[in-house]
Amino acid sequence: MDKIFLAKVQNEIGQDFAHIYQLKDHPHILLQEMKGFCLPKEIKALHYQIIDLVEKNKFTHLISDIVEVEGAFGEMTEWFLTEFNPKMVELGMTYEAIIQSKNLFSQLSAEDLVENSQLKEIGYHMRLFDSAEKALEWFEEEKKDLS
Repeated sequence: MDKIFLAKVQNEIGQDFAHIYQLKDHPHILLQEMKGFCLPKEIKALHYQIIDLVEKNKFTHLISDIVEVEGAFGEMTEWFLTEFNPKMVELGMTYEAIIQSKNLFSQLSAEDLVENSQLKEIGYHMRLFDSAEKALEWFEEEKKDLS
């Protein structure tokens, strides 16, 4: 999967914890890759960058690769549901695929968010996957269903 680097976010100790890319073969798809430990304020900073990129570039799909991220983010669920996800819908991005973390606490946080009924109510479609390739297949299936 070829990608074009767009931005990075560092944690409070100055380590890169997230990189944001555009997929070369799918220019409408934004990919965020997170790894290591990060705090909720850093997750918000990352997602504010994503909002900015979507506003400027009109991306329609997001892949969130959290395979190597550590930590529980349950307290972020409310912020995602009330701020980030509605903003994405407003900007025309309604699909997000999350590539699951190996960390149990991160997995549980992601599952709580994906299973929340508020996402469907606002028209935001989110699913969990074990690879970016499977996420891309889902995006392609959804595109066919809309045709």
